[in-house]
Amino acid sequence: MSYLAKARARLNGCQLVRDEAGLSTVEYVIILVLVAAIAIGTWQTFGKTVTSGLSKASSKFNTDVTGASLDGK
Repeated sequence: MSYLAKARARLNGCQLVRDEAGLSTVEYVIILVLVAAIAIGTWQTFGKTVTSGLSKASSKFNTDVTGASLDGK
């Protein structure tokens, strides 16, 4: 029996090679990364929308209530 055949026979009998528990962990990590990327993108978009809305509301409030603009003109 050649050295390569012996190595293959040992690997086929090895429990570590047949163990699939690590595959589930890798799948969960990939899903977690995808969810995190989507959440970060959504958070950034939502933050820009809120900031823009608050800026417009503040500007309108200053113009309507005080009769002045934000830059003091």
